[in-house]
Amino acid sequence: MASDKRRKLRMDMLQELYQFHLVERGKKALIPGNLEDRDPEKYFALEYLADKGLIRFKAENGQMVAKITHYGINLIKNLKMGSPLSTA
Repeated sequence: MASDKRRKLRMDMLQELYQFHLVERGKKALIPGNLEDRDPEKYFALEYLADKGLIRFKAENGQMVAKITHYGINLIKNLKMGSPLSTA
């Protein structure tokens, strides 16, 4: 996958987790256990976002969960305001 597409996928996933955070009042999102096999690019995007500190992504009680961090929330808010910050 080209790097521009990877960047877009990462930002789309971060945006999804931000929306989930708002709608579900801060709950953790359940990630399908077979995501690594079914859609490795999405799985790698989640790992990348976690490595950058934008989300927490881990196994918990036999399931994979993801949750946006304050840093990730701030990044989304800054991007909406037109700030030149980037995750790539």
